[in-house]
Amino acid sequence: MVQPLFNDVFNDSQVDSIARELKSGKGYCIFENALSAETVSAMESIVSSDDLLINNNNLGYVRAYWSKYLSHTLALSEECYGIVTSAKVLGICRQFFKNPYKISNQRIYETHTKAHLPWHTDNNLQSGNAYSGKHSLPGIMFLFYLSDVTDTNPFQLIPCSQDWSGQNMERFFTESYVAEHHQEEIVTVAGPKGTLIICNSHIIHRAKPFNRPGFRRLSFLFQVDEISEMHQGHGEKILLNPAYVHETNGEILTYLGFGLRADYPAFPETSVATMLPGEMLALQTRILPKAIKGLAIALAKSVIPGSLINSIRKRIHKGSI
Repeated sequence: MVQPLFNDVFNDSQVDSIARELKSGKGYCIFENALSAETVSAMESIVSSDDLLINNNNLGYVRAYWSKYLSHTLALSEECYGIVTSAKVLGICRQFFKNPYKISNQRIYETHTKAHLPWHTDNNLQSGNAYSGKHSLPGIMFLFYLSDVTDTNPFQLIPCSQDWSGQNMERFFTESYVAEHHQEEIVTVAGPKGTLIICNSHIIHRAKPFNRPGFRRLSFLFQVDEISEMHQGHGEKILLNPAYVHETNGEILTYLGFGLRADYPAFPETSVATMLPGEMLALQTRILPKAIKGLAIALAKSVIPGSLINSIRKRIHKGSI
């Protein structure tokens, strides 16, 4: 990875000013075109394939209705790892947190066709896949647009809501409550691909609901939370490609979660049941020829002596047949 990750608009920003705005200001900062075009292109390419992994030991994405998720970006993308561990991101974290901190989750995800995500905060606790309450730990969410975002499905937030959102321990805030009390305060973030939104994890936000067949929005998100003895195991498990790791000081290792519990499964919880009917049909169409081939091979192995099979394999490898 030789190309610059960020453009000057983010490189030249002051980490202490960003941290101060997140803690005691409006609770968010926005940087248009924060990512370089080369970085965006590289991150788009790791989810460009439309193949699902079936009995395959590699890493890939999962489908959850009108979204698909890649929850192991630090194992598949050096650009994602570089962003998450960049001097700029770590500098913001050092200024924001008083105590040690670590990555709680990270994912590239794509929404398409329609979605309706309620207003919420990201200071959630889990028991397995189930929501179990809110915590008061300081946290930061970093969200990058990897698609141009205009009036369809933009990120929305309520400034300064991190100061009072803890009064509600429910998982979501109703639309009627937000419309009645905070409609005029809502900030809607349109921006080109490469735009970065940094938020206090206690700020109330959502992606604006939409219903537009053919529309797709790609995003990269990761969250950093303070480490607490009260909430050991908070955060999702992380898979990491060690080839990307060039710094191994104590701060980086703690930040990546080395030696720390992470009890939450990767988000979201998926199965065949979370696929759309058309996707299930396409999957069956792909599986059937491979299933027939697999059955034929299994049948052949059951009737042909093992010694003969090994002999055939050797000839194939030597190029005899």
